[in-house]
Amino acid sequence: MSEQVMNEIEDHVPALRRHAYRLAGSMDRAQDLVQDTLLKAISKKDQFEEGTSLKAWLHRILFNTFISSKRREKTRGHHVDWDDLGDVYGHGSNQMARLQLRDADRILGELPEQERQAILLTAVDEISYQDAAERMNVEIGTVKSRVGRARRKLRSSVGRIETREHASRFVAEAA
Repeated sequence: MSEQVMNEIEDHVPALRRHAYRLAGSMDRAQDLVQDTLLKAISKKDQFEEGTSLKAWLHRILFNTFISSKRREKTRGHHVDWDDLGDVYGHGSNQMARLQLRDADRILGELPEQERQAILLTAVDEISYQDAAERMNVEIGTVKSRVGRARRKLRSSVGRIETREHASRFVAEAA
């Protein structure tokens, strides 16, 4: 996926939010759905075929993510809350959203391989800790530790992004 396509993803975020809200029925769940969708799109960006519809690709990921969450709710009896990953895709300006997408891609790339694999298996591929442990050939506690470390690093990085966003707003308001 080219840099240009990464930039174009940001243009689709408002439509993704509207679609997610119609599917999920609440803003909180819609935001979670969009966040998970963007995380999946970024982590699977090599699967996007340039020249095809980015909008359709993103909305298909959104819909599939929604269906997967509904299936999980039926089998587990509850909704998995990803609030502790932070709101990377907030209500900032277009430029800020573009920077956030780049930051999210960079942050995922900076995670140690074992932590990145654990968070992608559990948060993006939506498999259980037990299944992730079997795939990674480690104990379930090891997967939980790696996911926890990855989430802390993501949260810390999100904090730096939010600090930069607030500083940018302050500078813009002062001008």
